[in-house]
Amino acid sequence: MVSNSFAVIFMCFIAYAASQTYQKVTLKDCGSKNVKVNRFDIQPMPILHPGKVTLSVDISATEPIRGVIKADVKLIRTVSGIKLPVSCYIVEGEQVGSCNYPDLCALMQRLTGDLSQDCHPSLLENGIDCTCPVYIPKTALDIIFETEIPKVPEFANWLAVGDMDCNLKANVGNLVACYDIGFAMKPAK
Repeated sequence: MVSNSFAVIFMCFIAYAASQTYQKVTLKDCGSKNVKVNRFDIQPMPILHPGKVTLSVDISATEPIRGVIKADVKLIRTVSGIKLPVSCYIVEGEQVGSCNYPDLCALMQRLTGDLSQDCHPSLLENGIDCTCPVYIPKTALDIIFETEIPKVPEFANWLAVGDMDCNLKANVGNLVACYDIGFAMKPAK
């Protein structure tokens, strides 16, 4: 017969193991067409906000990426082993969470300001000027750069903690990307 203390210790171990955060970004194709992400990584993991991150991306496409990027995002947030689907919310006039986004670039511009004023040199070197609509002239892009994750606005703090499982379906022109992405976030101390 198993002792009660062993059962309690075993259950605590299972709960602890289930609550561990992602140690690296996970990426799985779920039906992309004419575009492929060969590498996508963010370090450190979990992503600290605010804080610096190194973004590493290698993508290939059958044509240049040009136009308005539309996206459907589904998020599941896991905290202490409990999976919680995130709904779509309207906060301060912006959609946040699991939403259909009609223009990702314009959303980033509204949230972070004019991106073209602070476009990273490695993006500029690859013909990306950080303006909307998006234009990425190369069909193969392999870049690594450091960027700053801003302080999460107070209204979204609750959403920016824990493991995130994101299903992203985005399209621009004939390009369709579908990826399941896993990552972790937490506030910097």
